[in-house]
Amino acid sequence: MARLPPANPNILPVKSLMSDVEAIGRIDAVKTVLRVLTQTTGLRLAVVARVTPESWTCCAVLDQMNFGLQVGDTLVISTTFCNTVQCLGTPLVVSHASQDPRFKDHPAPKMYGIESYIAVPLYRRNGEFFGVMCALDAKPADLTEDKVEVFRHLGDLVGYQLEQEEVLNERDTQLLSAHEAALLREQLMGIVSHDLRNPLNAISLAATTLMRRTDLDDRARRGLRRILDSSDRANRLILDLLDFTHVRTGLALPVKPKAMDLHEITQQVVDEVQLTVPGRTLDVVCEGNARGTWDPDRVAQVLTNLITNAVQYSAPSAHIQVETRGEATEVVLSVTNAGTPIPKELLPVLFEPMTRGTTEGTERRSVGLGLFIVNQIALAHGGHVEVVSTAEMGTTFRVHLPRRG
Repeated sequence: MARLPPANPNILPVKSLMSDVEAIGRIDAVKTVLRVLTQTTGLRLAVVARVTPESWTCCAVLDQMNFGLQVGDTLVISTTFCNTVQCLGTPLVVSHASQDPRFKDHPAPKMYGIESYIAVPLYRRNGEFFGVMCALDAKPADLTEDKVEVFRHLGDLVGYQLEQEEVLNERDTQLLSAHEAALLREQLMGIVSHDLRNPLNAISLAATTLMRRTDLDDRARRGLRRILDSSDRANRLILDLLDFTHVRTGLALPVKPKAMDLHEITQQVVDEVQLTVPGRTLDVVCEGNARGTWDPDRVAQVLTNLITNAVQYSAPSAHIQVETRGEATEVVLSVTNAGTPIPKELLPVLFEPMTRGTTEGTERRSVGLGLFIVNQIALAHGGHVEVVSTAEMGTTFRVHLPRRG
């Protein structure tokens, strides 16, 4: 339905500043305030207006004198009394404009026929000028100081409601951004788990099939072994990314605990990692009772990340010690390597994502999620991780896992 042209030819219907207009429109109390203003002052037109140095825009209106003003209509600011309120930043009272020395030559009485006017400024919560709340009429009126006080209080009420509206709008925007981010993370999980893992699995399967051939020379086997090793590393990275995305989405890291022996899983993981680094020495020490209830796949992930980390951050000739020690209420997994100690300033943030213990040799490193995942797995089991790193003793990561059975 087409809108009728404004009754007053000086009114310009435009759609600028619509977000501010809509914000006032969402405040139910404004309608009541405008009604109170007309009843208190006897003036027949009450308005909340957004005022800028260039324009005056109607945000809410109660028109009982057929002025023709509607929400969204705009006036040239210099033609309104509100321009004076904006410049002075104080309330303004005009009882009889055409006889008031201040305003007898003002455009308002000449263009709009306005004789009486009362207004207070409105401010945003940051102190920025928003606009005015005013009442006006084509007839002169006796506007006393007590009516100005009513305007002040009602203006404060509208300003408070505007502040709450802005707070809610910001909160909604933040929630929307968080929701959008969560959707993006879920999409990333789908891409990583499907679009990347499937071709990697195909590569691994093809390389494994070729390795079974008896007519391959040593050079071909070494090439296939490198393909398999690279595929395994990529799969581990994908698993870390999936876990990272899962945690960042606000979900707990999933674990499937069952009765197991940590000595057994430790030896198994060390044997698997040893195959990928045949030139390194991995020593295993198992002490005490290591039976309990944990997720064996997650524990293997912890050990793999820690041992791989130790290999990367130590010299090729350095020994790496992996220890599983059973204590009264928990089992402690520890991995120790010699090498440059972790800088002290990095220790407090070492388990944050995208953090590494050093910048040396970063071309061989992962994206820095290994220790983050280790910590999250420990937390999911009710445990924790600690690290000690000195030049004399090397670097030791200890994962404390409550026994739970």
